[in-house]
Amino acid sequence: MRGDRIQKFPCDVSTAIYLHQCLYIPALRLFEPQSAAVLQAMEAWREQYRNRLGDAADDEEIEQIVANPPTALLLAYDAAHIVAEALALLQLPGGAPGACERGTAAFHADTLLNYIRSREWGGASSELALRWEAGGARREVALQAAELLAGGELRTAAAWAPRDGLAWRPRDPAPPPPRDSMVNRTFVVLIAPNKPYVMRQQSTDRLAGNERYEGFCIELIDRLARQLHFNYTFVEQPDGRYGSYNKTTGQWDGMMKRLMEDKDIDFAVTDLTITAEREKAVDFTTPFMNLGIAILFRKPQPPKPALLAFLLPFSSGVWLCLGFAYLGTSLVLYVVGRLCPEEWQNPYPCVEEAAALENQFTISNALWFILGAVLMQGSEIAPVAYGSRAVASAWWIFAIVIVNSYTANLATLLGTKTSNELIHNVRDLAENDLGITYGAKAGGSTFTFFELSNNDLYKSMYQKMMQQEMPSSNEAGIEKVMKEQYAFFAESTTIEYTIERNCEVTMVGELLDNKGYGIAMKKNSQYRHSMNLALLNLQESGVLREMKHRWWKEKHGGGACQPNADPSNDELTMRNFLGLFLVLVVGCALGIVVSCCDLAWTAWRRPRDPAASFAASYWAELRFVFRFDQSEKPVRGPLVPPPAPRPSGSPGSVQTDKAGSPGSAGSAPDEVEERRSGRSARSSRRPSARRCSMHNASLRIARHTTPTPR
Repeated sequence: MRGDRIQKFPCDVSTAIYLHQCLYIPALRLFEPQSAAVLQAMEAWREQYRNRLGDAADDEEIEQIVANPPTALLLAYDAAHIVAEALALLQLPGGAPGACERGTAAFHADTLLNYIRSREWGGASSELALRWEAGGARREVALQAAELLAGGELRTAAAWAPRDGLAWRPRDPAPPPPRDSMVNRTFVVLIAPNKPYVMRQQSTDRLAGNERYEGFCIELIDRLARQLHFNYTFVEQPDGRYGSYNKTTGQWDGMMKRLMEDKDIDFAVTDLTITAEREKAVDFTTPFMNLGIAILFRKPQPPKPALLAFLLPFSSGVWLCLGFAYLGTSLVLYVVGRLCPEEWQNPYPCVEEAAALENQFTISNALWFILGAVLMQGSEIAPVAYGSRAVASAWWIFAIVIVNSYTANLATLLGTKTSNELIHNVRDLAENDLGITYGAKAGGSTFTFFELSNNDLYKSMYQKMMQQEMPSSNEAGIEKVMKEQYAFFAESTTIEYTIERNCEVTMVGELLDNKGYGIAMKKNSQYRHSMNLALLNLQESGVLREMKHRWWKEKHGGGACQPNADPSNDELTMRNFLGLFLVLVVGCALGIVVSCCDLAWTAWRRPRDPAASFAASYWAELRFVFRFDQSEKPVRGPLVPPPAPRPSGSPGSVQTDKAGSPGSAGSAPDEVEERRSGRSARSSRRPSARRCSMHNASLRIARHTTPTPR
């Protein structure tokens, strides 16, 4: 066994019953490592060992062996020392040496051994005299019982001898615990209610003592107590004030005053801000939470969608240029259509040699063709000439890019939610002309920040705040924000806790400063270092971060105002399409008005009864419009002929060629007579020739692609 030091093994606190939370490990040994004989023997060994090895000796290894002398080394030292001393005393004459190969001892070996057994010898490996039995065994071996001290040192606690037995040595009085030790001590902690740091626990059971409270600071003290092994008792501040310094009287109030004056109060904890003024009066631990001053204001409501929101993808300039491009391209197509001979076509395909040719690209048709291409609806008009096709192709490419750009921007704008924020930062708040007032908790560190600030902006804001009554608590300030045009300055952590539960308020702007919350204690407290180390351990292990997330975002309604990622909640409402419906209604109404004007123009220029007045003709036209059972309209004559007697002849005996082909104008009186013959005669007629725009266009295209030789 090595000497006076052994390796210190880690201990379990639950089984620690002896010194400094370590297990009681006893040990038995033959010698006292610090005795004079042992020290003299090891010094002699060191000198001889270095002389023998020379430069090859390892000084570090030698010092380790000297500090922890092995038992075998001391036993060998005693054996050699006793043999040398016995030989010197006997002064034996020379003889034949022993030979291990033959198994023969030296001539005087028995004499030497008998002499050593016959007397007592002193040695370093035992406090008692070394004596041997006749057979060579040690006689009356003394042992030492050692115990483990703090730091891994073995100290002799008792001595054992065959005759005397175990004799305990007097122990040194236990040293008093260190002044900064918090083990097995009970401390009084002063608290002040404020969510979520200190709260009354809601329970159906009757609670007492520390179980009445919960919150971030309550859990923090509990974790520190388990880490530092101390007990605690919570005491609530009656008025709930944290403490401010009165420069006139030179006195503190609230928790600060009680911590300084009450000897029974050891610590004070809540959302207590570390300030230079408070640091002069008490000591603070390292901050367990970092924060800053921010602005709490009502959350801006999203603005109502614009009436003509579908026009937002393009600016007014772009819309104006698009209008000019539409009109200009229509005019170009109209001119090109008149320039190209292929666009002049026979309007009557049934007539081989027409007296005149018509151009399909009139002004109205050109405008309609260009509009149909933009709206991707097309028309019955198709360009035939290469020039008109070139203009149409260029417009189609232009229309594709414009329409796709419009669609992409429209989807983005409709899906983007904008807000009408009244203030964006503290400067906007200070210079606002919207009647928004502001303030902070009376006597709190936030109010003191504005009072002691050297910033001109904050000084002017403090002067305005002094003209108003400040809220007495954070809850009063939040309530004032909800009911008035009011902005409340508070710590960012308080605002973060509030906006997680109250969806009508939000935090505005950036932090005005940086500070922290700490645990207050009496000035020059001996427990500050231990508390700081424990807080750093909690911070490095991520415990403080997990605690904040749990108390802010999970417990007591936390996370109620998180943005919902469900896309179904972003559906468009009717307000987004009011402009489109308005365009539809206006377009339909405009079509009706234009149709009525067209009908009035026709009734005035070409009346069916020249003798009738304009009002009678127009009224007759309107009456016919709303006769939905009539699907055919007479070309001439009254729209609603008087009833006629049923003819006696066969209903199918009267058939004429309907007007519409050349040379049929003289058959109008016969046609009128036929219409007067009755409904059955009218229903049995079918036109012999009718102009079909689509058919004519197809024929013109075919004629253009396969021209007939002239």
